[in-house]
Amino acid sequence: MSDEIRDPATLVLRCEALGKRYRQGPEELHILNDINLEISQGERVAIVGPSGAGKTTLLHMLGGLDVPSEGRVEVAGQNVAKMDDRSRSALRNRELGFVYQFHHLLAEFSALENAAMPLMIGGMAKASALNKAKVLLERVGLGHRLQHRPAELSGGERQRVAIARALINTPACVLLDEPTGNLDGDTAVSVQNLLLELNRELSISLVIVTHDMGLAGRMDRILHLRDGHLSEREPG
Repeated sequence: MSDEIRDPATLVLRCEALGKRYRQGPEELHILNDINLEISQGERVAIVGPSGAGKTTLLHMLGGLDVPSEGRVEVAGQNVAKMDDRSRSALRNRELGFVYQFHHLLAEFSALENAAMPLMIGGMAKASALNKAKVLLERVGLGHRLQHRPAELSGGERQRVAIARALINTPACVLLDEPTGNLDGDTAVSVQNLLLELNRELSISLVIVTHDMGLAGRMDRILHLRDGHLSEREPG
């Protein structure tokens, strides 16, 4: 990992001595070992590595969706492991956004309602949440598709709704797992460009798990996960 000293005031996400073990019969499998990582405000980071290396497991622990076997994760300066489930969920909703390879939109709701969902879960009045979601969907090029349900949208459009949903609370960091892996080439590039534009405009950090080295090369840092350990090299 890099020896660069980072200003603690700009850190939005960090983990220290993070590890993950699973028991499989009599054996204990060490998936992740002594992972140390710091993400600064507005930074773009790619995590790459072979299938089965634990990239998604690491992303889930950074997002408080999975519990580490050892070590700690801090989101916006708060130790996620010390929180109860309700506090952890509230922190995730407020400080983090998530985008997956498959959009995970709610089929029975419109694009507008899907994008507004984190706000409504957080307690915002429905009318205000929908108004804010409308502005963001217009920003990502879907102002003409607000009332369409996921089944009526193309793959790229569904992923744009998912991105809007992830950004609706203006989180400190968005965690993305193969966000363009299910899209054709041109659509994937369009979604990548949108992510980078929003990153620059909103100073929201991006942590992206990807097999796409073209996408990884557009990040500030590339982290390689192999044999349970992270190593780093500069893009390009």
